[in-house]
Amino acid sequence: MTMEQAAHRLEVLFSVPLQITWHENRVSFISCAKEQGKIRLRLHRLFAKAPSPVLEAICSYALTGNKEARALIRQMAHFHFSTNHSRPDCLESKGRHYDLHEIACQVQTRYTLLLPALSIGWSAQVRVGKLRSITFGTYDAHRNQVRIHPWLDDARVPRYFLEFLVYHEMLHAVCPSYLDARGRVCCHTPEFRRLERQFLEYKAAKEWEKKSLNYLASWRRGYGRS
Repeated sequence: MTMEQAAHRLEVLFSVPLQITWHENRVSFISCAKEQGKIRLRLHRLFAKAPSPVLEAICSYALTGNKEARALIRQMAHFHFSTNHSRPDCLESKGRHYDLHEIACQVQTRYTLLLPALSIGWSAQVRVGKLRSITFGTYDAHRNQVRIHPWLDDARVPRYFLEFLVYHEMLHAVCPSYLDARGRVCCHTPEFRRLERQFLEYKAAKEWEKKSLNYLASWRRGYGRS
């Protein structure tokens, strides 16, 4: 099914004036706005090949917010990104203080993780605002890629914490996420947690993680620059 065919099918299902915009934003697969008797629908391109039950679920979710329909939509998105792969982004692994590629090789050897070739690098620089939370790292199964927050490329960050973080993200490739009956992504399975605790400096890494926001907040204010 092409995007034109999918759009026509959706127009029939909605039975109201419909404007569809296709995108590739993975943060929000679907969004809907109602304006003056018209519905503006933004959909990820993956749904251009969706079977009729999924297109019907898109209609139901957009019009009524049906939770079961949302679960079906998430299931298709999860299946798409876990079975279809694209080339990793071009990321720099060598920072001012730490080389993530070297750390990843060491971690993979030490813990005998059987993984396909994994791309790893520092994320792009982010805006400095009020620090309430921070995502240290992410694993993208679609690209088989790990990103690490650039603020951790600092001599004051203990190496064992970066090793733990890289190990944690690698485990997502060992223990893939799955969707529960409600369409929620379950990333940290019991097996994942069991393997995570096998990291040799697990307690020290978790302890540093608890204090990390205080550390990073003070560093961002300019105290004790390295």
